[in-house]
Amino acid sequence: MIRLERRLSGEPSLHGYLLGLGPELGLIHCFDDFEPDGYTLFRLEDVLAHERGAHEEHWDRMLESEGLLGGLRLPFEVDLRGFPAALRSIQSHHADVIIECEDEGEDDGDFYLGRLLEVGGETVLLHYVDALGRWDESPTMISVERITKVQFDTPYLRRFMRYTAPFPTH
Repeated sequence: MIRLERRLSGEPSLHGYLLGLGPELGLIHCFDDFEPDGYTLFRLEDVLAHERGAHEEHWDRMLESEGLLGGLRLPFEVDLRGFPAALRSIQSHHADVIIECEDEGEDDGDFYLGRLLEVGGETVLLHYVDALGRWDESPTMISVERITKVQFDTPYLRRFMRYTAPFPTH
């Protein structure tokens, strides 16, 4: 278990198990108290500090004893050279993602929940789902340089997508 402090106020800390580091990104299997909370890709440039001490060691023992660490064995490799590479490597396994473009110093930024359609070097095409579970009429283009965090295979995302309208086929 590790705690990462980030400079972005939307979610200033991440708690979980670091699964990998690349030149630009890190991958962490997050936990919300005792609940595995999926995977988060984060920019290394946003990390201010990290901590692993007695508190985290105690949580290691509890989570291991409860059998909650199965998610540490991600069944595929995530390319952490940058968001385009990472998104391409998870797309065939988890096309439904949450992409966040957090603004420094502000509590909210842009939050996109939806299905990855295309991943280019500078933009990502995502079919967005609104808060009522309806797909937008057309896909949303997101600039890669604005992305600060991507979540996939989270309980929130899986549950929300179960109650989303059927994916448009047009």
